[in-house]
Amino acid sequence: MKYFYLQYQFYFKNISKAYEKKIKINKIFIFSFIAFFIINPLLSKQEQRSVLLFAPVSLSEVINEVLFSYKKKRKEIIVKPVFMGTSQLVMQIKNGANPDLFISANEDWMNYLGEKNFIIKKSKKAFVYNSLVVITNKKNKIEKINNIYELKKLFINSKSKISIAMTNSIPAGIYAKNYLENIGAWNNISNKYVESINVRAALNFVARNDLDYGIVYVTDAIANQKVKILYHIEKDKHEKIIYPIAFLNNKPETLDLYDFLLSKESLLKISKLGFKLPND
Repeated sequence: MKYFYLQYQFYFKNISKAYEKKIKINKIFIFSFIAFFIINPLLSKQEQRSVLLFAPVSLSEVINEVLFSYKKKRKEIIVKPVFMGTSQLVMQIKNGANPDLFISANEDWMNYLGEKNFIIKKSKKAFVYNSLVVITNKKNKIEKINNIYELKKLFINSKSKISIAMTNSIPAGIYAKNYLENIGAWNNISNKYVESINVRAALNFVARNDLDYGIVYVTDAIANQKVKILYHIEKDKHEKIIYPIAFLNNKPETLDLYDFLLSKESLLKISKLGFKLPND
Protein backbone atom coordinates (compact mmCIF):
# COMPACT_ATOMS: atom_id res chain seq x y z
CA MET A 1 0.00 0.00 0.00
CA LYS A 2 2.82 2.36 0.86
CA TYR A 3 4.38 1.54 -2.52
CA PHE A 4 1.26 2.58 -4.40
CA TYR A 5 1.00 5.74 -2.33
CA LEU A 6 4.59 6.72 -3.18
CA GLN A 7 3.92 5.98 -6.87
CA TYR A 8 0.79 8.11 -6.74
CA GLN A 9 2.69 11.05 -5.17
CA PHE A 10 5.42 10.76 -7.78
CA TYR A 11 2.88 10.61 -10.62
CA PHE A 12 0.85 13.50 -9.21
CA LYS A 13 3.91 15.70 -8.72
CA ASN A 14 5.09 15.05 -12.29
CA ILE A 15 1.65 15.83 -13.66
CA SER A 16 1.49 19.00 -11.53
CA LYS A 17 4.91 20.10 -12.74
CA ALA A 18 4.01 19.37 -16.32
CA TYR A 19 0.74 21.26 -15.89
CA GLU A 20 2.50 24.22 -14.27
CA LYS A 21 5.06 24.19 -17.04
CA LYS A 22 2.27 24.17 -19.63
CA ILE A 23 0.57 27.08 -17.87
CA LYS A 24 3.84 29.02 -17.89
CA ILE A 25 4.31 28.30 -21.59
CA ASN A 26 0.74 29.36 -22.30
CA LYS A 27 1.22 32.54 -20.28
CA ILE A 28 4.38 33.35 -22.20
CA PHE A 29 2.55 32.74 -25.47
CA ILE A 30 -0.43 34.87 -24.42
CA PHE A 31 1.75 37.74 -23.21
CA SER A 32 3.81 37.53 -26.40
CA PHE A 33 0.64 37.58 -28.45
CA ILE A 34 -0.68 40.65 -26.60
CA ALA A 35 2.68 42.39 -26.79
CA PHE A 36 2.78 41.83 -30.55
CA PHE A 37 -0.50 43.69 -31.05
CA ILE A 38 0.54 46.49 -28.70
CA ILE A 39 4.04 47.01 -30.01
CA ASN A 40 3.46 46.28 -33.70
CA PRO A 41 1.36 49.41 -34.38
CA LEU A 42 4.00 51.49 -32.65
CA LEU A 43 6.68 49.99 -34.84
CA SER A 44 4.51 50.58 -37.90
CA LYS A 45 4.10 54.24 -36.96
CA GLN A 46 7.86 54.56 -36.63
CA GLU A 47 8.36 52.96 -40.03
CA GLN A 48 5.77 55.26 -41.62
CA ARG A 49 7.66 58.51 -42.08
CA SER A 50 5.68 61.71 -42.47
CA VAL A 51 6.20 65.24 -43.78
CA LEU A 52 4.11 68.26 -42.76
CA LEU A 53 3.86 70.84 -45.53
CA PHE A 54 2.55 74.39 -45.02
CA ALA A 55 1.50 76.13 -48.27
CA PRO A 56 -0.70 79.08 -49.30
CA VAL A 57 -4.26 78.31 -50.32
CA SER A 58 -3.58 79.62 -53.84
CA LEU A 59 -1.31 76.59 -54.36
CA SER A 60 -3.72 73.96 -53.05
CA GLU A 61 -4.69 72.40 -56.42
CA VAL A 62 -1.11 72.48 -57.67
CA ILE A 63 0.36 70.92 -54.54
CA ASN A 64 -2.32 68.23 -54.35
CA GLU A 65 -1.68 67.23 -57.95
CA VAL A 66 2.07 67.03 -57.42
CA LEU A 67 1.61 65.08 -54.17
CA PHE A 68 -0.57 62.57 -56.03
CA SER A 69 2.46 61.70 -58.17
CA TYR A 70 4.79 61.76 -55.19
CA LYS A 71 2.70 59.28 -53.20
CA LYS A 72 2.90 56.76 -56.03
CA LYS A 73 6.69 56.81 -55.81
CA ARG A 74 7.07 57.17 -52.04
CA LYS A 75 4.36 55.03 -50.50
CA GLU A 76 6.29 54.81 -47.24
CA ILE A 77 6.15 58.60 -46.71
CA ILE A 78 2.91 60.26 -45.58
CA VAL A 79 2.62 63.91 -46.64
CA LYS A 80 0.24 66.12 -44.66
CA PRO A 81 -0.44 69.43 -46.46
CA VAL A 82 -1.98 72.41 -44.66
CA PHE A 83 -3.38 75.22 -46.83
CA MET A 84 -4.16 78.68 -45.42
CA GLY A 85 -3.33 82.31 -46.07
CA THR A 86 0.43 82.85 -45.85
CA SER A 87 0.20 85.19 -42.86
CA GLN A 88 -1.91 82.63 -40.98
CA LEU A 89 0.65 79.91 -41.63
CA VAL A 90 3.50 82.15 -40.50
CA MET A 91 1.69 82.99 -37.26
CA GLN A 92 1.14 79.29 -36.60
CA ILE A 93 4.87 78.63 -37.04
CA LYS A 94 5.69 81.55 -34.78
CA ASN A 95 3.32 80.17 -32.14
CA GLY A 96 4.82 76.68 -32.08
CA ALA A 97 3.68 74.76 -35.16
CA ASN A 98 6.46 72.60 -36.62
CA PRO A 99 6.02 72.02 -40.35
CA ASP A 100 8.87 70.37 -42.23
CA LEU A 101 8.43 72.43 -45.39
CA PHE A 102 7.00 75.90 -45.98
CA ILE A 103 5.96 77.67 -49.17
CA SER A 104 5.14 81.36 -48.93
CA ALA A 105 3.09 83.51 -51.33
CA ASN A 106 5.65 86.29 -51.05
CA GLU A 107 9.26 86.84 -50.02
CA ASP A 108 8.55 89.18 -47.12
CA TRP A 109 6.89 86.51 -44.98
CA MET A 110 9.61 83.99 -45.82
CA ASN A 111 12.27 86.55 -44.92
CA TYR A 112 10.47 87.18 -41.63
CA LEU A 113 10.78 83.49 -40.73
CA GLY A 114 14.41 83.60 -41.79
CA GLU A 115 15.13 86.52 -39.48
CA LYS A 116 13.53 84.56 -36.62
CA ASN A 117 15.62 81.48 -37.52
CA PHE A 118 12.59 79.28 -38.14
CA ILE A 119 13.76 78.15 -41.57
CA ILE A 120 17.11 76.85 -42.80
CA LYS A 121 18.10 79.92 -44.79
CA LYS A 122 20.30 78.19 -47.35
CA SER A 123 17.29 76.12 -48.45
CA LYS A 124 15.25 79.15 -49.56
CA LYS A 125 14.62 79.04 -53.31
CA ALA A 126 12.22 80.54 -55.83
CA PHE A 127 9.52 77.96 -56.44
CA VAL A 128 6.99 79.53 -58.85
CA TYR A 129 5.66 82.92 -59.97
CA ASN A 130 2.14 84.26 -60.44
CA SER A 131 0.35 87.32 -61.81
CA LEU A 132 -2.74 89.40 -61.05
CA VAL A 133 -5.94 89.81 -63.05
CA VAL A 134 -9.17 91.73 -62.74
CA ILE A 135 -12.22 89.46 -62.73
CA THR A 136 -15.98 89.70 -62.90
CA ASN A 137 -18.82 87.20 -62.72
CA LYS A 138 -19.36 85.08 -65.83
CA LYS A 139 -22.88 86.51 -66.18
CA ASN A 140 -21.66 90.11 -66.30
CA LYS A 141 -22.12 91.65 -69.77
CA ILE A 142 -18.77 93.43 -69.78
CA GLU A 143 -16.16 91.38 -71.65
CA LYS A 144 -12.89 93.27 -71.61
CA ILE A 145 -10.94 96.23 -70.23
CA ASN A 146 -8.47 97.65 -72.74
CA ASN A 147 -6.15 99.83 -70.64
CA ILE A 148 -5.40 101.35 -67.24
CA TYR A 149 -7.60 104.39 -67.94
CA GLU A 150 -10.64 102.16 -68.54
CA LEU A 151 -9.80 100.11 -65.44
CA LYS A 152 -9.64 103.14 -63.16
CA LYS A 153 -12.91 104.46 -64.60
CA LEU A 154 -14.58 101.07 -64.09
CA PHE A 155 -13.53 100.84 -60.45
CA ILE A 156 -14.48 104.43 -59.63
CA ASN A 157 -17.92 104.12 -61.24
CA SER A 158 -18.65 100.65 -59.90
CA LYS A 159 -21.84 100.43 -57.85
CA SER A 160 -20.36 97.65 -55.71
CA LYS A 161 -17.07 97.48 -53.84
CA ILE A 162 -13.92 95.87 -55.25
CA SER A 163 -13.04 92.46 -53.83
CA ILE A 164 -9.41 91.98 -52.76
CA ALA A 165 -7.51 90.04 -50.11
CA MET A 166 -6.36 91.77 -46.92
CA THR A 167 -4.01 94.55 -47.98
CA ASN A 168 -1.87 94.60 -44.83
CA SER A 169 -1.05 90.90 -44.49
CA ILE A 170 -2.23 88.65 -47.35
CA PRO A 171 0.19 88.68 -50.31
CA ALA A 172 -2.53 88.89 -53.00
CA GLY A 173 -4.00 91.92 -51.24
CA ILE A 174 -0.59 93.51 -50.73
CA TYR A 175 0.22 93.13 -54.43
CA ALA A 176 -3.19 94.51 -55.43
CA LYS A 177 -2.80 97.61 -53.27
CA ASN A 178 0.75 98.09 -54.55
CA TYR A 179 -0.55 98.05 -58.12
CA LEU A 180 -3.47 100.42 -57.44
CA GLU A 181 -1.09 102.86 -55.73
CA ASN A 182 1.33 102.72 -58.65
CA ILE A 183 -1.35 103.53 -61.24
CA GLY A 184 -2.78 106.33 -59.08
CA ALA A 185 -6.10 104.64 -58.35
CA TRP A 186 -5.82 103.74 -54.68
CA ASN A 187 -6.97 107.05 -53.24
CA ASN A 188 -10.03 106.98 -55.47
CA ILE A 189 -11.18 103.55 -54.29
CA SER A 190 -9.77 103.50 -50.75
CA ASN A 191 -13.34 103.37 -49.39
CA LYS A 192 -14.67 101.12 -52.15
CA TYR A 193 -13.11 97.75 -51.49
CA VAL A 194 -13.82 94.68 -49.37
CA GLU A 195 -10.94 92.75 -47.80
CA SER A 196 -10.98 88.96 -47.44
CA ILE A 197 -8.97 86.57 -45.30
CA ASN A 198 -7.34 85.01 -48.40
CA VAL A 199 -7.40 85.31 -52.18
CA ARG A 200 -9.90 82.46 -52.63
CA ALA A 201 -12.38 84.21 -50.37
CA ALA A 202 -11.93 87.40 -52.42
CA LEU A 203 -12.61 85.45 -55.61
CA ASN A 204 -15.71 83.81 -54.15
CA PHE A 205 -17.38 87.18 -53.55
CA VAL A 206 -17.27 87.70 -57.32
CA ALA A 207 -18.09 84.07 -58.15
CA ARG A 208 -21.27 84.36 -56.05
CA ASN A 209 -22.05 87.71 -57.69
CA ASP A 210 -21.99 89.47 -54.32
CA LEU A 211 -19.47 91.96 -55.73
CA ASP A 212 -18.97 93.00 -59.36
CA TYR A 213 -15.18 93.04 -59.61
CA GLY A 214 -12.11 91.65 -57.91
CA ILE A 215 -8.33 91.45 -58.15
CA VAL A 216 -6.96 87.93 -57.74
CA TYR A 217 -4.22 85.63 -59.02
CA VAL A 218 -4.58 84.51 -62.62
CA THR A 219 -4.24 80.86 -61.52
CA ASP A 220 -7.27 81.14 -59.23
CA ALA A 221 -9.32 82.87 -61.94
CA ILE A 222 -8.49 80.14 -64.47
CA ALA A 223 -9.52 77.41 -62.04
CA ASN A 224 -12.96 78.89 -61.28
CA GLN A 225 -15.69 78.45 -63.91
CA LYS A 226 -17.96 81.13 -62.42
CA VAL A 227 -15.67 84.09 -63.16
CA LYS A 228 -14.00 85.54 -66.23
CA ILE A 229 -10.86 87.61 -66.69
CA LEU A 230 -11.37 91.21 -67.80
CA TYR A 231 -7.83 92.49 -67.57
CA HIS A 232 -4.31 91.12 -67.11
CA ILE A 233 -2.52 93.48 -64.73
CA GLU A 234 0.87 94.75 -65.86
CA LYS A 235 3.65 92.88 -64.03
CA ASP A 236 5.99 95.87 -64.07
CA LYS A 237 3.57 97.98 -62.02
CA HIS A 238 3.70 95.93 -58.81
CA GLU A 239 6.21 93.86 -56.89
CA LYS A 240 7.15 90.53 -58.42
CA ILE A 241 4.81 87.76 -57.26
CA ILE A 242 7.18 85.04 -56.18
CA TYR A 243 6.50 81.92 -54.13
CA PRO A 244 9.65 80.93 -52.24
CA ILE A 245 10.10 77.49 -50.69
CA ALA A 246 12.30 76.45 -47.73
CA PHE A 247 12.64 73.58 -45.29
CA LEU A 248 12.75 73.80 -41.52
CA ASN A 249 14.76 70.63 -40.79
CA ASN A 250 17.12 68.17 -42.44
CA LYS A 251 15.06 64.99 -42.10
CA PRO A 252 15.64 62.66 -45.08
CA GLU A 253 11.94 62.64 -45.95
CA THR A 254 11.81 66.46 -45.77
CA LEU A 255 14.71 66.77 -48.20
CA ASP A 256 13.21 64.12 -50.47
CA LEU A 257 9.90 65.98 -50.84
CA TYR A 258 11.72 69.31 -51.20
CA ASP A 259 13.75 67.91 -54.11
CA PHE A 260 10.66 66.38 -55.69
CA LEU A 261 8.72 69.66 -55.57
CA LEU A 262 11.61 71.40 -57.35
CA SER A 263 12.07 68.61 -59.90
CA LYS A 264 11.37 69.07 -63.63
CA GLU A 265 8.49 66.60 -63.39
CA SER A 266 6.71 68.65 -60.71
CA LEU A 267 7.44 72.05 -62.22
CA LEU A 268 6.08 70.93 -65.60
CA LYS A 269 2.75 70.03 -63.99
CA ILE A 270 2.71 73.33 -62.12
CA SER A 271 3.34 75.36 -65.28
CA LYS A 272 0.32 73.72 -66.98
CA LEU A 273 -1.90 75.21 -64.27
CA GLY A 274 -0.93 78.80 -65.09
CA PHE A 275 2.09 79.38 -62.85
CA LYS A 276 5.35 80.69 -64.26
CA LEU A 277 8.65 78.99 -63.44
CA PRO A 278 11.90 80.64 -62.31
CA ASN A 279 13.54 79.99 -65.68
CA ASP A 280 10.62 81.28 -67.81
